[in-house]
Amino acid sequence: MFRKLALFIIPILIYCIAAMIFMPDVLSIQYGPTTKQEIHQSFKNSLSRDYELLILGNSRLYRGLNPDRFYCQTFNFSHDNDTYNQLYFKLKYVLDNGKVFNKVILGVDYHQFSFKSDTRNYVYGDLLGADYMNDYPEGNLLLQKIDYYLGNVNPMKLRGLKRVEDKPFQRENGQFIKPGKAKETNTVERDLTRLDFQVNYFKKIIDLCRANGITVFMVMPPLRENELKAHTPAERELFNSFINDFVDNKQVFYFNYSKNHDFKMTDFTDITHFNEAAANRFSEILSEDIFELTKTAHQ
Repeated sequence: MFRKLALFIIPILIYCIAAMIFMPDVLSIQYGPTTKQEIHQSFKNSLSRDYELLILGNSRLYRGLNPDRFYCQTFNFSHDNDTYNQLYFKLKYVLDNGKVFNKVILGVDYHQFSFKSDTRNYVYGDLLGADYMNDYPEGNLLLQKIDYYLGNVNPMKLRGLKRVEDKPFQRENGQFIKPGKAKETNTVERDLTRLDFQVNYFKKIIDLCRANGITVFMVMPPLRENELKAHTPAERELFNSFINDFVDNKQVFYFNYSKNHDFKMTDFTDITHFNEAAANRFSEILSEDIFELTKTAHQ
């Protein structure tokens, strides 16, 4: 009886262990890198590459800025869903590991202060350390990791597995490319609430940059008209007034491209993100604006 039970259970256990370990690599053949793979590669490259300019932001900058199009050595350390607590600890991570740079692009988004994300803590928990996780007393890192590994066991993920040519990929410079085509019907809801938690971390980013002699360029990328409909002009004015309070035109600057009309629906992959060609264009525009500003500041 025991032998029959063992013969039944052992193959299942072997499959489960193998799936937990190898499923992400198998799935990346079809879907591109997993979130965990993206983040680990990003952290690795943030230390191995040299740069003068570091980009910190959410998915809008992660996909929308190509460091290769900047006038100086640049690395994109952004990621989907990152907001200011993650960005602070990422900035601290590279500084604590001895990286030296003198400029930071800090993404600002109308909704970026409104939430506290924990969806990537099964990866960030190990990389950003105990101080980062102290802000998530309600979260259980072990359970999040177990949930991640158990999710890899699902054999349904292997259905229809085939190589996809037009799949997402991550550049060595940190930028993430995800193909897609926007639609006229794309809509989105945005919450412009500013949580004190995120405001405090935003201030800590500015203070940490000032303390290390790093110039900060706060950047609001271009938005689609459909996304601008998610908030009122009065709400945007209030938000921009808040951001402008940090500007000193010496070490902290603000570039607001949200109503730039040079980008059309065809430049986006969805309601929010630039396609690869538009990201290259915007990177060149921003690079030129930063270059001209710094040149003027040193005259």
